[in-house]
Amino acid sequence: VPLLPAHVNPVSLGLSGESAANSYEFAIRQQLKSRTVQVSRSTDCPRFDLILLSLGSGGHVASLYPNHPVLEEESQWVACVSKDESCESVTLTLPVINAAANVTIVASGLDTARPFMDTMVGRKPIRSHPAQMVLPRDGKLVWFADASAASLFLRANEPYATSATDS
Repeated sequence: VPLLPAHVNPVSLGLSGESAANSYEFAIRQQLKSRTVQVSRSTDCPRFDLILLSLGSGGHVASLYPNHPVLEEESQWVACVSKDESCESVTLTLPVINAAANVTIVASGLDTARPFMDTMVGRKPIRSHPAQMVLPRDGKLVWFADASAASLFLRANEPYATSATDS
């Protein structure tokens, strides 16, 4: 599949977080106007073909951190998020992520073992594990986890777990 430059939109550097978020949302809206990106049938959000995310050691995906107010955002497609005073980032909001045709979350490394386990089992309140909030409305969600990230989950489900070599 050819990758066209018009389909790649990096977040603008050198701007404040809020300005970068506004600029990025404007770029997405322009792609909708030009029909480079389609609109979701069930929401007014853009419907990306694929959104690729990773699970962070604190249970976050994208820059959607546990218990952050942006988890409740419904009207903005892109938000500026401050994890702490020294760090701003730009993220797609949950309505946009959940409007995608395909969402993939990658969990890698031992530092993601606990958040992966908690997300898969659903033991914690949902706002404390934003990955649990990634539920594409009319799309597919696929997880990829390496052995380290899946270690606690596999240990807890050992009677049901099989390795690739067992088949």
